[in-house]
Amino acid sequence: MFKRFKPIAKLTKQRSKALASTQLPKQLIELLKSELPKENELIKDLEFLAFDIETTGLDPSTDQILSIGFVPMKKLRINVQDAEHYFVNSGTQVKAETAVINQIVPEMLEQGISLDAAMDKLFKAMHNKVLLVHGRCVEQQFIEAYLQQRYQDSHFPVLWIDTLSIEKSLLANVNRQKTGDYRLAAVRKRYGLPEYPGHNALADAVATAELLLAQSKRVYAQTPQVISALVKN
Repeated sequence: MFKRFKPIAKLTKQRSKALASTQLPKQLIELLKSELPKENELIKDLEFLAFDIETTGLDPSTDQILSIGFVPMKKLRINVQDAEHYFVNSGTQVKAETAVINQIVPEMLEQGISLDAAMDKLFKAMHNKVLLVHGRCVEQQFIEAYLQQRYQDSHFPVLWIDTLSIEKSLLANVNRQKTGDYRLAAVRKRYGLPEYPGHNALADAVATAELLLAQSKRVYAQTPQVISALVKN
């Protein structure tokens, strides 16, 4: 179903190159030094970190991070008791149009923590985890923009699993469908998963973890549940 290639081996090389020239702090260097899973490693033996970032928009050069939520998953069990959610207090002005969507208002941000503190908590949680998101480009771009601004180095070669990309591949292979509604809520509905309030960082993180568990039944069918089948690039 999925194109056979070895992105994890490629990622290992990218990490070595990044570590040779990186200006990142010790915590992030240790993250990049952590061992990546083998191509044939079973997903039940891996730890995932599902996370979501809510922002004022989609352009990291002009928009800001408002909140971060994440939840770990181990042995294919979502550990809600270890979930964390933080509002970011960085003096950001909330846009009216995004407040309507994510329901984040200035009073929430005033009770939040600094962006550096929030990102440090996220990076710490990422250690020895496979990163799990729905719509990787947003999270990746904002993280890389933060690293560039904070440490003048945007290298962030980590292993991403993107439930949006997985769904596109599934529909393209089964129905030859290249367009459609790939929003998290819409995809979950196709799997019969319950409706959650959207655009809350923690709720979206949990929703993404649940979606991966549902998708894995279609991805693998009768084949071994190895991590390489979920990695798109």
